[in-house]
This record gives sequence, structure tokens and C-alpha cells, in this order.
Amino acid sequence: MKIWINRAGQNLGTFTEEEVQRGLGQGQFVATDLGWQEGMETWKPLSEFPSLQISPERESAPSAVPPPPFAPPVSPTALAIVEGQEEGPAWEQRQTLGILKALVQTWKEVLLNPATTFSHMKTTGGFTSPLLFNAVMVIVWAVFMLIYHFVFAGSFAAIAGSSQTDSSTAAALGVGTSVVSVIAIFTVAIPLIIAWNFVIAGITHLCLSLFKGTSKSYEATYRVITYSYSAWIFSILPCIGGILAYVWALFCTIVGLSKVHGTEGWRAAVGVLLPVFVCLFLTAGVYLAILTMLYSSLHNAK
Repeated sequence: MKIWINRAGQNLGTFTEEEVQRGLGQGQFVATDLGWQEGMETWKPLSEFPSLQISPERESAPSAVPPPPFAPPVSPTALAIVEGQEEGPAWEQRQTLGILKALVQTWKEVLLNPATTFSHMKTTGGFTSPLLFNAVMVIVWAVFMLIYHFVFAGSFAAIAGSSQTDSSTAAALGVGTSVVSVIAIFTVAIPLIIAWNFVIAGITHLCLSLFKGTSKSYEATYRVITYSYSAWIFSILPCIGGILAYVWALFCTIVGLSKVHGTEGWRAAVGVLLPVFVCLFLTAGVYLAILTMLYSSLHNAK
């Protein structure tokens, strides 16, 4: 298994256990150098690695070697977060910043700099904060969808009313349909979407663990997926907003899982995209089966 080596804030590279053991014997590495392997939550001195044997004369670092820092910089595929630094994103400080400012700041952090944001994201602390953020994003999305619905419905009603003598009936029907849509969205759709996010996080965490890409709990995965919903703000854009929001949310989720779990990007991508491709495959299979049945029935009818 690969070991990342860090000394005095300087990344020395990635080595196999055999290379590190040989380097310890030759003086290339010392016992106080910090190391990290997949699955570890933080860096620790090489002297604490049970797989490495350090001779007594190598126990202390030479005087020319500065002591390692408490929290060395992160390598491209490894993440070590000091507990006190896990404080983001801004939504976690909404009591101090205010809800609106914390919401907007979180959008900026996640959408413009997801790698840094998720590197400092709180991975524990309960589900309340991410759940509230998820609810806010879903409500924002629903409000704009309703606005577009009313605009388009009003336009079609006006067109239909201009071509028919009894426009009052069409208008009343449109208003009734709009009221039903509002009630259905706020009483059924929004709660279902919020609840479904827990399921998505569970499926993603399971897929990620199957490829040995997890180093933290389900809560950490849920937080990444929830705060990646910042991309839903793009859904306010007509036509392309929904597609842009979905694609950017997937990208932020992949980056976030890679940083939080300290795993390679491809593992995070597989964990996120595998359920998507499975759903697409199953959907295509259902449609293919339906078309096959229709074709068979039409062929037999002849």
C-alpha cells in the first residue's frame, strides 16, 4: 500500500512500504516524518506505523531536519484535516452570519471552490444543518418552478382565451390546476425530495465503500451530497438551468467525496455515477421491454 510522506510542510512524495523501509535504513526518511495511507483520518509519524521497522539509531531526526508540522499540507489524493479546522461551509455559522448571508456565501464556496470548501467541511455534528440547507435549496427550486409554471400557464391560457368565446372557463380551470400544483409540491414533492436525499447518500456511500473509497461515516457523505445541492441555484435559469444544476452538482459531489474521504477522484466518480448508470440501464431495459411487447402484439394482430 502506498504511503504519502511529509516533512516540515514539504510533500516528499508517494512510496511503497518497501521503499519507505529502505529509506529509513538509508537515512532518506526519519521516524518523525509524517505518513498517510488510504483509510487513515489524519497523518502520523512513521514511528507509529506497525508495518515499518525503525532501528534505535534512526529513532530521532538529525539536527538538520526540522520537526514536522502538526497538520501538513494535503497531497492530491490524501486528506488530513485537523479537527479544529473542520468548520465550513458558511451555512454551519448561520447563527453568526445570518441565514441569508450564510446561504449566499455557501453557494459561492461550493460552486466556485469546491475542493477547498469540502477540505474544511464539518464531517460530524448531526444532520440538522445539512438537512435545513437541503430543505432551503429544495424550496428555492420549487418556488422558481412554480413561477415558471404560472408564467407559461398564463401565457397558454391567454392564447387559448383569445381563440375561444368562453375564456372564463379556461381561466378558472387554469387557476384550479395551479392551486392543486402548489399544494402537491409543498405537501408531497418537497418532503419526498428531502427524504430521498438520505437514500441517495446511502446508495452513494455503499457504492463508494465497495471500491474502498470511504474513510469517514455515512454522515460525511450525506453532508457532501447535501451541500453540493448549492448547484440547484442554477435551476432558476430557464431552459438550460436544470441540466446545468444537475451536472455541476455531480461535479461538486465527486470533488467533495474525494476530499472528505481522502480517496482518488476515480473512486469518488464511480461511487457517484454508478447508481446513475444503473438507473439509466434499468430505465432503458423497461422501455425496451415495453416496445418489444407492443411490437409483438402488433405483429400477432396481423
